[in-house]
Order: sequence, then C-alpha cells, then structure tokens
Amino acid sequence: MQPADDWENGGGTVKATADTAGKFTIRRWLDSGFYFEVHQGTAVSNKITVYSRISPTFWVDRSAAAGTAVAAISILPNQPGLGVQVQRKSGSSWVNVKSFETADNDTGVTTSALSGQPGGDQTFRAVVSGDPSNAVRGATSAETSQWIAGGTTTPTTPPANPAVGSVKFTGIQYDSPGVDSGSNGSLNTEWAKITNTTKSTINLKGWTVRDQAKIIYTFPSYNLAAGASVFIRSGKGTNSGNQRYWGRAGKVGYVWNNDGEQATLRNAAGTNIDACVWRTVSPGYTAC
Repeated sequence: MQPADDWENGGGTVKATADTAGKFTIRRWLDSGFYFEVHQGTAVSNKITVYSRISPTFWVDRSAAAGTAVAAISILPNQPGLGVQVQRKSGSSWVNVKSFETADNDTGVTTSALSGQPGGDQTFRAVVSGDPSNAVRGATSAETSQWIAGGTTTPTTPPANPAVGSVKFTGIQYDSPGVDSGSNGSLNTEWAKITNTTKSTINLKGWTVRDQAKIIYTFPSYNLAAGASVFIRSGKGTNSGNQRYWGRAGKVGYVWNNDGEQATLRNAAGTNIDACVWRTVSPGYTAC
C-alpha cells in the first residue's frame, strides 16, 4: 500500500475533506487495477480492490509475403507483459495462430508477424490475458478481417484515383491516457489510424490529415499496402514501418480536441477522401 499520487492536481497525495455529515468522496485516475484504503489519523478503513478491464484495439495488416500478415494491438490501460493470443476464424470456431506479450514501449503498440495463414479474406481476433497481481482483467477484441496474399488472386495494380472512402480513418485516440503533460510520451499516445480498404497499394505522397484548426500533417512518399494501416502520432519520433510522427511538442502540441472535433483526410489533389467526427469527451477513443 502506497500513498496515492495526486496526478491531476500537480502532485502530493490524494486527499478529501469530509462535509458536516462526515461524508467525503475521493477520485483518482486509474492506469491499472488498485487496492484502496483510507487513512484518517491513526484510523484505517477496510481495504477494497478496484479492478481495471483491458480495452484492446486490434488490427491485422497485410504483408506482401504469401500467407503472412502482421497482427498489432494497442491496449488501455497500457500494461506490458500481458499475454495475447491471436485467433483466426475457421467456420464457426476459432483457431489459435500466434501467442506473444504486450511490449513495454512509448507507442503502446505491439506487433507480431503471423505466418502460415491461408490466402484470401480471413477474420481474426485477439484474446488478452489479465494480470491478477495488478487487478487487471483480460478481454477479447472485436473481430477484424484482412485479405491475405497467397489466395487465388493477388491484385497488384493500384487504382489511379482512389475513390472517396477507399482510404479511411479507422480509429483516433483523441485523448492521451492520463494527464496531458505535454511530454513526448504523452503526445505519442494521441494518434490517428488510417487504413487502405482496397486490394491495391496506394502511395500517400502529398496526402494530408488535418484538424478543424488547420493543423496539418502531410505525407511524404509512403506506400500503404492493400488492407494495411498507418498511424500518425502527434509527438516526435523516427518514422518506421507503419508509425509516422507529426513532430509536435509541449502542451500546445496536442492535435485533437477531447470534447469534439473533425479529422479530415485529403489526397494530393485536395479532394476530401474521408472524415471522422466525435462529439464527446469519453472514452477518449473513437473507431470512426
């Protein structure tokens, strides 16, 4: 048992003052499960456990290699070392295809290659184990489908003019978990996810992502494979794989408004391809 840090009010210990009836309320942001007890002088209350249930965001990106895909997962609260079991749908049942653990990194995203998969459209899900020692309960993700190379047809010719909605927002973490401190780690847990829903690679050079205040991210030359996704994180970092960085800094570096916003995706010609709108503070994430 440790004194509860008051993260939301600049430090110290979380405290409360009772009213004339002796009643009080204590609130604390949770990043895992917790034990709680209250101290007043030498008096100590009974201990209770407040559980946190994992909220997983799971997706599968296509790979150019036959029979291969890349599974990726982001969880809230971000806990390293949790077991992840990727399953593929087979008829009315599920087949285990890959096990790994959530990584300990600033992005909060863990990826793992899936090899030996059948070609064509496949459906996957992830089962995330809990952590009883930290009062964290596991959960199963939503299902996600992906086209796997190696089937009867492998489209290779990209469309000259991708249609509106063919590349789309498939998730925005508009409120970074925890306090908006302006640290690079906090900024990078605010992100937008864009997915190519076609069966052809699309080069995003010159495409833009923007908010209502006209804060704009412009893609350099970047090939987004058929069915694949790319993340744009608000902070600084080294562009690698499907992780792109806006390069913003400090408390003014956050892009997306927590209480309502519209994200817009435009191609290099300035045509609106997709938009994502939210009008609520909670839960800090929208699947668009």
